[in-house]
Amino acid sequence: MTFACKNYDLATDRCQRVKGACIPGRRGCVLEGRVKVSEELEARIKELDNPDRERRER
Repeated sequence: MTFACKNYDLATDRCQRVKGACIPGRRGCVLEGRVKVSEELEARIKELDNPDRERRER
């Protein structure tokens, strides 16, 4: 699936709304709660939500 988002800045490859990486479905994304994301994207979203947990596991 592909989509176009008015918040995506092609020049910087970032989301202007969340001021970070464009990961569809992440907290703050216009698609949050509206679509089912893959397991891979769910894992990336969890990493962003819990950066301290990832550091502790290293």
